[in-house]
Amino acid sequence: MMRIGEVVTTLAISADTLRYYEKIKLIPKVHRNNGGVRFYSDKDLSRLRFIKRAQKMGFSLEEIT
Repeated sequence: MMRIGEVVTTLAISADTLRYYEKIKLIPKVHRNNGGVRFYSDKDLSRLRFIKRAQKMGFSLEEIT
């Protein structure tokens, strides 16, 4: 499990983008601890990598869902 800051660094995606993807349900609801800190699983990271690849190929977020 990775925190949002680690995902930002690893995948070169902004924290705002990650929050937006969660808001529009592009990624499933992310696990949070009692303090509200987001934790991303390996499955979430795979999905985020897929989204980045699809965008590079010219797909819109609507098409990716």
